[in-house]
Amino acid sequence: MSQILANVVFLGSATFLTAISFSLIFSTGRFFHFAHAAVITSGAYGCFAFSRWLSLPMLVSVPFAIVTGTGIGWSLDLAIYRPLRHKGASPLILLLASLGIYIILQNGLSMLFGDDTKVIAGSATARSFDIVGARVTGIQLIVMGLAATVCVAKVFLLDKTRIGLALRAVANSPELAKVSGVDFDKTMGIAFCMGSFLASVAGLCQAFDVGMTPTMGLPMLLLGVVAVVLGGGGKTLGIAAASFLLASVQAMAGWWLGTHWEETAAFLLLVAFLLYRPQGLLGRVSKQGSV
Repeated sequence: MSQILANVVFLGSATFLTAISFSLIFSTGRFFHFAHAAVITSGAYGCFAFSRWLSLPMLVSVPFAIVTGTGIGWSLDLAIYRPLRHKGASPLILLLASLGIYIILQNGLSMLFGDDTKVIAGSATARSFDIVGARVTGIQLIVMGLAATVCVAKVFLLDKTRIGLALRAVANSPELAKVSGVDFDKTMGIAFCMGSFLASVAGLCQAFDVGMTPTMGLPMLLLGVVAVVLGGGGKTLGIAAASFLLASVQAMAGWWLGTHWEETAAFLLLVAFLLYRPQGLLGRVSKQGSV
């Protein structure tokens, strides 16, 4: 039982990181950034390229990879989404554009690195520890710590800083925010940078834990989206609660029915919430966004 609990905490923490990274962009921009899945993957492959191709130390490769993933996400907004917004593109047009970007980036990674599973785990992250009868690896402990840190940091950011105020203003009412003097494009750029930064971190953690493939970002993104919906939108505590609920359901499904049922159980839970509690765990039915 202690091992199941440890697995739930780890899986919930990993899902939370992905969900928060997606929520920052989705709540602010109000469109489904499908290419976020490729940003998740790019962080992992950036680390692989820096460490294996350029023979850089892992302590250097990891921050370089995170910067690379963050830059890719920000560049997508600057070069593609921003011009489309200025032309009055609808959320559907932005969704279709993001889908095309994801396909291009994913196939680009396949061409450069191949479709086989790559491994970058080091001795420190792969080392396992016995905690109250459960075996936990170093990278799993790092993910748990990161999730807790991100949760506290996001609450502080939104409540105590001007950036957080701008993000909340744009999420709640873009038109009113513009009238009040908030620079919409700059705020969206900040949201993309923050979301892409966390996405790159989440992708790296996944790669260190189980390896990486060019398509690994998509299932991670979908679970993150489910957590955002179950949490009731962009509320941090709601997403956290939903992430661990989702992890619990997946763990029990894997325990009783087999690991191939984990994703099925997650989406069955989503359907149940959409039917009986569409506002999510801590949310209310509203047309306004939140971060």
